[in-house]
Amino acid sequence: MEKLILALDCSLRWTNVAVSLGGDVLVSESLDIGRRQAAELPSIVNNALSDAGYSFAQVGLVAVTNGPGYFTGIRVGASYAAALAYGLGVKVLPVSTLHMLASLRAGPVLVVVYAGRERTYAASFGCGDALPAGEYKQDEIERWLNGHEDAEVVSDDPGRTFLPDLAREVLQIRPDAAEVARIAWRSPEAAVHPTELRVSYHRSPL
Repeated sequence: MEKLILALDCSLRWTNVAVSLGGDVLVSESLDIGRRQAAELPSIVNNALSDAGYSFAQVGLVAVTNGPGYFTGIRVGASYAAALAYGLGVKVLPVSTLHMLASLRAGPVLVVVYAGRERTYAASFGCGDALPAGEYKQDEIERWLNGHEDAEVVSDDPGRTFLPDLAREVLQIRPDAAEVARIAWRSPEAAVHPTELRVSYHRSPL
């Protein structure tokens, strides 16, 4: 029997919620609510489930982006996901923010996200010589890109990536909880007990 999946993403600027069943996304919401995430996330989730025609009691899995990204948003999303899953007696499935963004594109891709301190969170996907998830300076990213001309560079917010002189165009892509739900549906074995959920804050390459 397919599990109803509630997917959350609060790791970047947008607050994203999706409800899916059997790989089909029933409802997907994306809101720019700034610092009101902690206060409004419960009602956004409640409304999404109601719009999908389901209740909290029918949720079989909670999926959530666990970073890297914005510190406060990651903690809001992960804390809510873990608490909700624990209360419902279901597992929670962590999805890398970088993986979510990469999955929205086809082919080799380098995902870059604002990290502060003149650094950028980055990771490559679909590339033979991978750039591991970590925190990089512009010259480090440029050196990797020099050997990967076929890699597309994407970000949720190209203007905040601390890559002002990068020779490669950085394409904007909007985070999507629906993709988090699809990843969870494809990889249910990655789910963990709510108390085992961990967030990812990269200071240096792994």
